[in-house]
Amino acid sequence: MGVMQHAPVEVLPRVLVAEDDPAVQELICTVLRRAGMVVDSTGDGLRALELVESSRPDLLLLDLDLDGLDGLSVMEALAGRNLPVIILTGRRSEGDRVLGLELGADDYVVKPFSPRELTARIRAVLRRAAPPEQVDLLDAGGGLEVDLAAYEARLDGEPLTLTRREFEVLAFLVRSPGRAFTREEMLAEVWGSSAEWQDPSTVTEHIRRLRLKMGESGHRLETVRGVGYRFS
Repeated sequence: MGVMQHAPVEVLPRVLVAEDDPAVQELICTVLRRAGMVVDSTGDGLRALELVESSRPDLLLLDLDLDGLDGLSVMEALAGRNLPVIILTGRRSEGDRVLGLELGADDYVVKPFSPRELTARIRAVLRRAAPPEQVDLLDAGGGLEVDLAAYEARLDGEPLTLTRREFEVLAFLVRSPGRAFTREEMLAEVWGSSAEWQDPSTVTEHIRRLRLKMGESGHRLETVRGVGYRFS
């Protein structure tokens, strides 16, 4: 009798949903499970931190208005963790969204949202967060190296303190030196988003922060008037 061959077991992405509204939390969990994801959920910020340790999610969907510990405090507590985060918020204040991005969030979704949009955003972030298949080091000249495998950029041998998204913006531009990209193209390629979903000024803010962190080398992130940005 021959040996039965089994198909490889698919590893489903695990998402932690931290949402304080029970009805919204239940809706999100249902949508994501139907989309083929494993889901854990809570409405408490402290419990969210515990679940990050115990369940080891692939992505955190984080509401800003949580019980116990608010979403921005959760972000601060997770600083330095290689955990993709999408902020889910009913707050329309640009300041809240920018602060979330500065703390390392990969994306944000403003309520109300469509289930299709939410799952698309999650899948886009998970694709970008997947580890590269091989080591790839980009030597950008001028002492700048972009290590795609380590998710690290180094300037004159010293690591730059970048968020995940800042690194992805820099790596995207460094891959095509001299080529100018519009903000809409960068939203599509780096964020997996569009101007319909996300304000293009998000790109401008990330470029601004990168220039500051790169010091004198920041001038290499050039603004191309009427077009967008390029790496020189």
